Amino acid sequence: MRERFSVRVLLLSLDRRIFLLKYRNVGRDGTPRPCWTTAGGGIEADETIEQAAAREILEETGIADVSLGPVVWYGEDSRRSGDWDVRHKEHFIVAFAPTESLGRHSWTEHERKEILETRWWTADEIAASPEAIYPFNLGTLLRPILNGHYPAPVMRLPDIHR
Repeated sequence: MRERFSVRVLLLSLDRRIFLLKYRNVGRDGTPRPCWTTAGGGIEADETIEQAAAREILEETGIADVSLGPVVWYGEDSRRSGDWDVRHKEHFIVAFAPTESLGRHSWTEHERKEILETRWWTADEIAASPEAIYPFNLGTLLRPILNGHYPAPVMRLPDIHR
């Protein structure tokens, strides 16, 4: 199985909301399984986690003036749509956005095709939502982060996608 190192961004607004994207997502059997997830993507060979996070934030939101915080979680997943022979190794980093105004001018062709919706969420909205949101239990995991309490060392997520 191939490995893909990626960054997932806990992009937080001044209103204590997190930015999520809703992906088309298709199960192994071809069944549509839309899901919400944090901003982010693959880390390129010459990039640090921080550089990849800043690039992905700009690409997916159009927001350039973010402040990066620490990497707080790490998780692995091999059940992602379309990449069935890939184990995703994901580093979750905190970032702070000065605005909730979004731009899509830097979206890739893949993003234009696969992203159904974008939205800023509160932790309570995430916890109460019946929709699939990854990582699993994000609403609960997010609460200490919103209060400035970061795990040390980086917390290992037991199961990113149920």
